[in-house]
Amino acid sequence: MLYRVILSLGSNYNEQQNMAFAVEQLKRLFLSIRFSESYYTEPVGSSYSIGNYLNQVAIAYTDCSSDELKPLLKEIEKAAGRSPQLKAEGKIPLDVDLVKWSDWVIKPADLQQDYVLRGLFDLQEEP
Repeated sequence: MLYRVILSLGSNYNEQQNMAFAVEQLKRLFLSIRFSESYYTEPVGSSYSIGNYLNQVAIAYTDCSSDELKPLLKEIEKAAGRSPQLKAEGKIPLDVDLVKWSDWVIKPADLQQDYVLRGLFDLQEEP
C-alpha cells in the first residue's frame, strides 16, 4: 500500500546547497515525490536562529510506515551536516520534518504554519 506524506524542508545555513542535497536524497528515497518552489521565511519560534530559512514542501508517496520513515529523514539531515553543535550556534543545515503520513497529522502546528501552507498552495494540494 502507498501512503501520501507531506514533508517540510528548511535550511538557514548553506541553504541553496543543503536544499539541493535534500531534494536529491529524497528523490532516491520515495517512489514518487513533487516539490514546491523554494522560498525564504523568517524563523518561527526559534530564538537561536542565525537568519531566515529557505523552505520547501514536498508531497511524496511511500510504502514505508511513519516509524520506518522518520529515522531515514534524520539520516538525510545528518548527512547534510546537522549537528547539536551547529544547532547551538543557530545554524540549521537541513531540517526535514514529516508533517503528515497518510491521514495522520504528525505535526499539527506545522501544518498550520504559513511556510507549509504556502508550499501546499504552490503544489495545489490540500493539507
